[in-house]
Amino acid sequence: MSDRTETDSHDRRARKLWEQELPEEAILAWEQALSLDPDSVEVLANLAWALSQQGQVSKALAAAVRAAELAPEAEHTHHTLGQVYYRAGRFDDAIAEYSKALSLRPDEALLHCDLGDALYSAVRFVEAAHEYETALRLGSDDAYVHLWLGWAKLQLGEEEAATSAFEQALELAPDWPEALYAMGQMSCARGDYGPARDHLERSLELSPPEDEEGRAAAASELGNAFRGMGELRPAIGRYQEALSLDPTHPAARFNLGLTYSDLGEHNRAVEQFDILIQLDPEDADAHVERGSARLALDKHDDAIEDYQAALALRPDDPPALSGLGSAYYALGLYDLGAEHYSRETSVSPDDPWARYNMGLALEAAGRHAEADASMEGAWERGQEDPELCTALALALTSLGREQEAAVRAARRACGLSPDSAEARDALATALCSSGAHEAALGPAREALRLAPESAEYAYNLGLVQEALSDAPAARESFLRALELAPDFEEARDALRRVDDIA
Repeated sequence: MSDRTETDSHDRRARKLWEQELPEEAILAWEQALSLDPDSVEVLANLAWALSQQGQVSKALAAAVRAAELAPEAEHTHHTLGQVYYRAGRFDDAIAEYSKALSLRPDEALLHCDLGDALYSAVRFVEAAHEYETALRLGSDDAYVHLWLGWAKLQLGEEEAATSAFEQALELAPDWPEALYAMGQMSCARGDYGPARDHLERSLELSPPEDEEGRAAAASELGNAFRGMGELRPAIGRYQEALSLDPTHPAARFNLGLTYSDLGEHNRAVEQFDILIQLDPEDADAHVERGSARLALDKHDDAIEDYQAALALRPDDPPALSGLGSAYYALGLYDLGAEHYSRETSVSPDDPWARYNMGLALEAAGRHAEADASMEGAWERGQEDPELCTALALALTSLGREQEAAVRAARRACGLSPDSAEARDALATALCSSGAHEAALGPAREALRLAPESAEYAYNLGLVQEALSDAPAARESFLRALELAPDFEEARDALRRVDDIA
């Protein structure tokens, strides 16, 4: 048997062994073939590809470079070298080799797809999307291409195009965990938490046990879906599942901390942010959220330290400036709080909440004219935010100087959120405070109807009824408030007051 014939025999045997999932034996057979013919381009390319698949990148690279040198006009040698470079993380080199291959065979859809992968990894998303689209145009109706076109479009902010691509990938491969994950993440980002949960649960169900990275990502995103639906305990379970698969998963740990804060379990939240900061001391977001959890625990100095650390990493960060304003306000350092809220407004001039908070701090500091101007600025920028309008109405009512503005904000809140008990109560309070007691009666009753278990709303209805000299009705409302909250001292005092009048 000639050396050439024997080389081909070893090559064929290696291919069969690879198909039989015997990679070590296959590589040995290719090496035997190469010992007989060191300049066999086919054997060098096959060996390079197999070695790269087994993680032997240095040896794979040597074989692939040699194949490309021997056959510079062969498309497949540059393609193989590009694949080896890609697996080695040398994306620019991979791009160069794929481009050489395409110059020799421009209509090869697979080459365009591989070039798209390298461009995506090199953070060249516009070019990556173009290559994926070219692959599709050349007839590659493959779920993989649609999926990665979707990711590229998402990176470019083209959410509608990304969704369409993910949907196409899922239509072609309905049981592919990666496509299910992509649709789940996209649905979650849009706030469609029910469909997101369904896709992500299916993705987890179908993901192979050995794919711990993929399962961790799906479990973490599923936690986000549950959190978005307000199901906080199931969300915690999913974040913990993700961390059991990947203890360093930053998004799962960060969102676990946020969920503990949502539940008021601030010590547990701090524990999670502690770990994140140990893993990455320059995580500004973790410092901000740990500061917020510490602030909720009245650990003001620790919170200030965290917010300052965040600002050192990310100067003029709005959440850190807001947090510092809140911490100084809580310490009674109102001017200092107002200063940081003011810095926040300069960074985020269109944020009404920054101006609202600055108004509260200025008022507490006795700077009333500035406080009124800040509240008016919040109103100008926040008229489409029902929560902001409600907060403004309550704050302006308590100030006692801007009753007309308080009523205006409360009416706007009710218009934006007709089913908001808090908005109705704010309107009743503002009207009552301005002397419009009869007008206040309807909103006060509506607030209690919308939230029948609220002792506060029952008490406020009683105040309106008392102002209207309807002592029997007021007594009934105060009694109801005490039934709902037996330790409600203001309601008890009000009950005594109407009883004394009677």
